[in-house]
Amino acid sequence: MLKKYIIKILNKLISKENFNELSKAHLIQDIHIEISDFKSETACLAKEHIKTFFVKEVKGFIGHAGWYAHNLESIMPTGPKESFPDVLMEKTAFSLEAHTSASIWIEFNVPDHAKAGIYKGTISFLSTLDDEKLVFDYELEVLDAMLPSARNYRFDVEYWHHPYSSAEYYNVIPFSSEHLDLLKSHLSLYKELGGHAITATIVEEAWGGQTYSKNPVHYPSMIKWIKTLEGKWSFDYTHFDKWVQLGKDLNIADVVICYSMLPWNNKITYYDELTMKQHTMTVSIDHLQEYRSVWIPFLEAFIEHLDEKNWFHTIYMGYDERHNMGAVFDIVDEIQNKDGKTLNKSAAFNDFEGNQQIFNRLDSASVGLEEIRQSVESFKAQVEKRKREGKKTTMYTATEHFPNSFIKSMPVESYWTIMYAGSLGATGYLRWAFDAWVEDPLEDATHSAFQAGDCFLVYPSPKEKKVKHSLRSIRLTKLDEGVRDLNKLYLIKETNAYFKHKVETLLEKVKSQYPYEEVETPTSWAIAGRPAKWATSDTQYLMVQDMNALKAQIKDITQDYIHYLKINNANTEKF
Repeated sequence: MLKKYIIKILNKLISKENFNELSKAHLIQDIHIEISDFKSETACLAKEHIKTFFVKEVKGFIGHAGWYAHNLESIMPTGPKESFPDVLMEKTAFSLEAHTSASIWIEFNVPDHAKAGIYKGTISFLSTLDDEKLVFDYELEVLDAMLPSARNYRFDVEYWHHPYSSAEYYNVIPFSSEHLDLLKSHLSLYKELGGHAITATIVEEAWGGQTYSKNPVHYPSMIKWIKTLEGKWSFDYTHFDKWVQLGKDLNIADVVICYSMLPWNNKITYYDELTMKQHTMTVSIDHLQEYRSVWIPFLEAFIEHLDEKNWFHTIYMGYDERHNMGAVFDIVDEIQNKDGKTLNKSAAFNDFEGNQQIFNRLDSASVGLEEIRQSVESFKAQVEKRKREGKKTTMYTATEHFPNSFIKSMPVESYWTIMYAGSLGATGYLRWAFDAWVEDPLEDATHSAFQAGDCFLVYPSPKEKKVKHSLRSIRLTKLDEGVRDLNKLYLIKETNAYFKHKVETLLEKVKSQYPYEEVETPTSWAIAGRPAKWATSDTQYLMVQDMNALKAQIKDITQDYIHYLKINNANTEKF
């Protein structure tokens, strides 16, 4: 029954209505997936290196691109929602309900010691109610070159973190031993992706409360501010120290970016020992003397603490699309550590042309996709200039940008994003966020202020699971595919002038934009919002066609590179 049923669907072009008619009487239970070893003429890739994932669908609102400033009360949108396949859940068995289909994701993990060659094997489907297998033949080609480990990527990723979100979701005390155990597993995935930087907070609501939470404070400060009985400032670094140490232990905290001396609402929350209550004060850089009276004591105490922990060189003061940064930089540069050094600076900063004085002071800078498009050649020149100065320059995407990595976005949009960043010569890609989950992310990714999926690229484990592992999205997996392919190209580009020219010529073919259609905010939701941008039907075809052609050319360049290494007696291993 299983084989006949699936072949019927595979071999006929049918409408959704006809599919439902065909499938309505067919509930298929206990479909098991069997994987064979994959064999070449001289070697074997054991089936343990091949995984299958059931792709779970998630709902999401599609009617706007968000506008947090016009929805401070976080009123959830009303209007159209759709379901999209996005969550990769590792399974070897599943059931297929009537009127439904299922997507299966297959992943090959080729070990370093695998020999080059073409490997052949099968992936089979079998129902317990049917003795007949449905067998699919697969081929996998392994090339004779080695991709650097994620630790040594030329192009890396920075996905902002929200560790308090996982504590709330799993109902554990933030940075307790139970929470740290969850975070170890959770962050190991970030490490595999090539992440070298983690996000930390030094004030409450550094982004003005735009992340989801049921708690009064949506994103707490990892450093607790205390006004003593003597009227002086004191600081509790307990959460900060546990977070940074965890990142160090996992080798993902080469950089710790601290947000922010310019929080979006200019507010600082502190505990007053005199009144024994929490208070909030507004501290704006526009009122310089008051600002200095608060932030200089913080910097002095913070830098002393960092010196004691031997973390000073890894700390970057972070700023997210803020004005008046120059005056803040001046204050930061006043306070030196024990070695006479000042803190590094990092920012998402779009005015790279009009305000080069600020841009040049950033040790790490990220510019948005839309702003880059307005001055592509200027951005590329800035990237090269900053490389010579040892500074990092990345691209980021955010709500309202297209292409993108929302749950409604085509998977190929994520792959394109990395390839386009590579065409600019960027040293990495930044995105908000890795794990700022909504209330029930495994069922509904809708957010009050952003397009569904904007705030997280990984999903939590189902709460009932005893062993909890964060789950990748298809979006994240396609971003990672792009990162790996781009690192191949960046590595090959370093070989000589010939390969530099070949790689640059290939990346120049990546288009900067594709046609899109806009979906306006529905009148049923009385919140101002910007239109969402989604791929047109033509774009859905063209982008896949373009990226498939690009991948074919990456393979051609790789084979050319392998041939070059062999005739020059260079040591080669495996891609």
